[in-house]
Parts: sequence; structure tokens; C-alpha cells
Amino acid sequence: MDVEEVSRGQRVGLSLDGQHISGLIINDLQMRIGRTAVHMGGIGGVHTDREHRMKGYSRRVCEYANEYMLERGYDVSLLFGIQNFYHKFGFACCLPVYKLTLTTRIAEHVAGDRSGSAKVRRARKAEFARVRSIYNAEYARRTGMVVRPRKWTGFRMGSSWGVKTVVLVAVDGRGRILSYAGFDDRDNAMNVFELAGDARTYPNLLSALVRQAVKRRVESLHFFLPPDDRFAVYARRFGGSLQVDYHYSGGGMARVINLETLFAKLGPELSARLAGSSFADARTSFVLNTDVGALTVRVEKGEVTTSSVVRGKKPVVRIPQDRLTQLLFGFRTVADVSAEASVRVPAGMRDLLSVLFPLHWAHVSRPDYF
Repeated sequence: MDVEEVSRGQRVGLSLDGQHISGLIINDLQMRIGRTAVHMGGIGGVHTDREHRMKGYSRRVCEYANEYMLERGYDVSLLFGIQNFYHKFGFACCLPVYKLTLTTRIAEHVAGDRSGSAKVRRARKAEFARVRSIYNAEYARRTGMVVRPRKWTGFRMGSSWGVKTVVLVAVDGRGRILSYAGFDDRDNAMNVFELAGDARTYPNLLSALVRQAVKRRVESLHFFLPPDDRFAVYARRFGGSLQVDYHYSGGGMARVINLETLFAKLGPELSARLAGSSFADARTSFVLNTDVGALTVRVEKGEVTTSSVVRGKKPVVRIPQDRLTQLLFGFRTVADVSAEASVRVPAGMRDLLSVLFPLHWAHVSRPDYF
């Protein structure tokens, strides 16, 4: 197996008689789980030459990639995959797909909203640093969102591969960028993949987007945003529909790579989830036992800490890492997962675990797909 450093991470390849026949790319990224940034390996570019398929080569590459990521200090891995394949390597469905649809006729209603006074124009290349800052601030607590580094200079694609983008910015009277919206540069659709920033500029941005829809002569605007996104909540006043699609297999999938390092980083996020709950002053501990390792979780004075030392008599939560991953991404509830034969949650621990792992809307912005 060969590993080569590339611009976005590492390329893992398998060769036969000196010929590269199968491989994938591990995108070296930081991803949020709540307010915590974790080291994420984004799997993309998975391939096997046609004449060498159905021989187990992709399996060898994927299994090696999991081992490699563990050695290189990755906490989790994520991919957007085909059906009935990646579950073999511990990946579990955890990312719904969202689409908010508004009719173009809302233009007259938006025009009546005078609360916004910003001007909207196209973004300039030098302004993408500001777009990046707004994005990172907007989604600082959104599970699944990729943290954009300083070297980020713009969108690689729109809502799907090969689609060019248009970015609008809303600026105040002093020329300061307050918010932005990114959409596909297409003549036959109005697909908005991101909209973030000062909520007071939403009327201005939406009016500009509606004008773009009128120009393209399309009846609807589509926003690929989760249900609790700030703009999605604002847009409820204009009617429309919200579609949420869940995958049984394939789509957005993730897995835990290193249980110990992941939970060490998650301590502040889990502690924040305790705040305001009935467990804010609790003092307890339990063992989290998975197929990728075990650790002790302690709750004391509103703080959650973990240790690789597992000893003494403590309640034991037994859960496969793929089900734990679904809890971490807010995809399923503790009660739902506990009903499975492979999961054992002591009755006295379920309420606490429900606070630590609540339902929430994880999301990866489409231009960050890999």
C-alpha cells in the first residue's frame, strides 16, 4: 500500500505489478461536533480500475485507510458514499439532506420588509477572507461543519460537483461586509448553498436572490440549509416547504477513529450540554465500552472528563462505535439506540446520556463535500 502527500491530505493507493489499480484520498480537515473542533479524515476519490473490481481491492484500501488515520492522529472520519458498501468499514449514516423551497412570488412580500438597509453586490476576490470569518462564526457550534482555515480562498464548487458559484455580500454604509449568500451559477435553477451573517440583512439578501430567480425565470428558490438555521427560521414567514431526507445506506456517513482522543476533545462540549440540566451538579461516572476501545467518563461539578483507565465497579454502557457516532451527530436518540440488541445502557444512565447526546441537526455545507 502506498501513501502520498497531496494538497488536501493523503492519497492511499494499491498497486499491482507496478500499476496503480485502487485508492482513495484522505482529506485532512477540522470538523465541528458542537463547539469542539476535531481532526477529521474526509474520504473521497474512492476508486478501483474497472478490470480489477469485485476482487476485494477497495476493501483492502478502506481498511488500511482506517488504520492509517488512527496512526496519524485523526479522531473521526466522514464520507459521502454509495449504498451498501461503507458500513462494512464501520461508517454509519448520520447526515440528513435538507432543502428549503420558497416560491419566487415571495418577492413582493420581501420588498415590503424595510428592516434591512444594507446594499447587496457581488463579492470581490479579496473579500473571501471576510466570508470565511462570517462562516466560521455562524457555524461555530454546528456539528458536521468543516472549519475553514486561513488559506481558504473561495468555494471549490456549488451545490454539486462541477458547478460554478456566485457569491453576494451585503455591506453597510461604510462598505463593511455584514453577510453573504452563495448560489449556483446556473441558468435553469436557483440553488442557494450558504447564507450567513447579520440577520438584519436577510431581507436585502433575499430580495437580491429573488431578483436572480426572476432573471432566470424559475418558479422557486432552493436553500440547502438545516431546519434550525437562522435564515431558515426567518424564511418561515414567507411560506414554502422544508424537505429532510434520511439515508438508510450511503450518503453522509461517519465513524469514530480514535475514541480516546475524540472524547478528550469533547469534554468542554459535553460539559456545556450539562449546564442548565438536572445533571448540572451531578457526580457520577460510567464506562463507555465500544468495539474501538473503552474509557471512563466522569461527571463532577458540571464538568465532563474522560480517562483511558477503566477500573472499579461502574455502570457500563456497551455500544458499537457506529451507533455512538449516530448519537454524536444527533442523528438518533439514546432511547432509540438502546432498543437495539447490540446496545446496553443501564436504566439509571439513560437520562444522563440523553443530555450528553441530544438530537440536533448536523450539516456539512455542500461546497465542502469531498
